[in-house]
Amino acid sequence: MATIGDVLEIIVTSMRDAFLAVTVFVAAMVLLFSWLQYATSGRFVEYIRERKKLQPVIGALMGLTPGCGGAIVMMPMYARGYVTYGTVVATLIATLGDSAFVLIGAAVIDSRFIAPMLAVHALSFCVGVSWGYLVDVTGTTPRNPLGRYGPTFGDEEDHPTEDVISPLDELPREVPEGLGYKILHQGYVMWWVVTALGLIFAILLLVWTGQDADFSLELAYNPLTLNGFITWIGLLGTTLSIILYISQKNWFADDTEATIGDKLHSMRETMVHAASETAFVTFWVMIAYLAFEFMMLFSGLAEEDLAQYGDGFVVVIVAATIGLIPGCGPQIIAITAYTKDVISFPALAANAISQDGDALFPLLVRHKAASLWATVHTTIPAIIVGIVLMMAGINF
Repeated sequence: MATIGDVLEIIVTSMRDAFLAVTVFVAAMVLLFSWLQYATSGRFVEYIRERKKLQPVIGALMGLTPGCGGAIVMMPMYARGYVTYGTVVATLIATLGDSAFVLIGAAVIDSRFIAPMLAVHALSFCVGVSWGYLVDVTGTTPRNPLGRYGPTFGDEEDHPTEDVISPLDELPREVPEGLGYKILHQGYVMWWVVTALGLIFAILLLVWTGQDADFSLELAYNPLTLNGFITWIGLLGTTLSIILYISQKNWFADDTEATIGDKLHSMRETMVHAASETAFVTFWVMIAYLAFEFMMLFSGLAEEDLAQYGDGFVVVIVAATIGLIPGCGPQIIAITAYTKDVISFPALAANAISQDGDALFPLLVRHKAASLWATVHTTIPAIIVGIVLMMAGINF
């Protein structure tokens, strides 16, 4: 029978591990990709419109970048008729959103996740490009919200260069008001300080584990001991992440066109929203950890029992169905389930292909029909690929 001590231990351990095993590594990657977006200022997007035959490939590459920024900037370009609908579909299929950071972080910590991480990204890209071209060739394009159709595949009509809209001009900016805005824009410095300290200890833990296969971080509460100090760093980091997450008031999505626009304009805003994005990932990873641990505690199941339930046709369908939910929160739970050996690789691939990340929200605002059909176009190949992988016995 579970005791209060068992429950408390699960909560503390989940908060500590979410920060030291995921957050600190995700933070480094989010900052890197956010800086790249800021450094390039999204200028390369301006050339997409001139390369119509390559648009689905370019869109898939934009979606493939970790996070939702690359996918989000494609949506206003479609609404203005600058890219094909197949490009939008290719982008949404290829994107793993913020859940990509969880999978990449797992690969950094444990080499056995490198192969599935590369495989699922390659699958998402190939399926995205193929299905995108199929959509364009068959002409299954919803009517443009501006009253015209977007460019069709192979259309060689030249457009005036001055008509090309850059993300810098198209994406809005955040309104600096409200308590949440102040908390985020003042608390991000403390969050980065704690995260930098946590990253140091996380790397040390990897070194210690590599030197001693039996090494494990024991739970301790005395901050004067090494284990206790590391525990409190994890607790403080996760607590600050939860505060930043709540201040955003976006429960399922963290990236918006406004946050992307801010990141493209200022290095400070890049640091602010990198902290915000990582805090979002931390919260949902912690929820996943707590859900799995409490499920095992109260059900009496062992980890090997969970793995048996995570394989099969039904799980592939469920994983693809979860991908229908807009936003990255539920998808992070699905990806975390794979890193915990709860679901199979075919289910992981089905979810990765089906999910649209935060990019579906701006498309939903601009073009409801296109967003609805986009979910269909991402779910069908997700189920097909997942079932094919399962029947072929491909697993990692």
